[in-house]
Amino acid sequence: MAGEQTDVLDLDRIAHAVLAMDPDDVRRLVQRDAGGPWLAGPAYGDGRTLDVQPAVGGYGATVARTDAVELVRRVLDHRLVEGSLSEQEHGQMLTEAVTGLTGFL
Repeated sequence: MAGEQTDVLDLDRIAHAVLAMDPDDVRRLVQRDAGGPWLAGPAYGDGRTLDVQPAVGGYGATVARTDAVELVRRVLDHRLVEGSLSEQEHGQMLTEAVTGLTGFL
């Protein structure tokens, strides 16, 4: 139906449009069994386990609409800690992400 919002967002679209990262790298960082730190887990951010699921069809992933901003924050925080973003870049990207995702939400 036109204008109807889904309860999940495509993680690949968020990777490209919001994080400017390769979707495979983002999935590696956030998915439990992808070999990365599992940033969607309770050890990060606000302590909640975020709802990140494999996409229908088996390739890619989705994130619950209500968890999207927190997931982006966790990925950006991780990149800041590892040194791939400066504090200025982190702040700017987080602001842009929140603004951009608000349009999705």
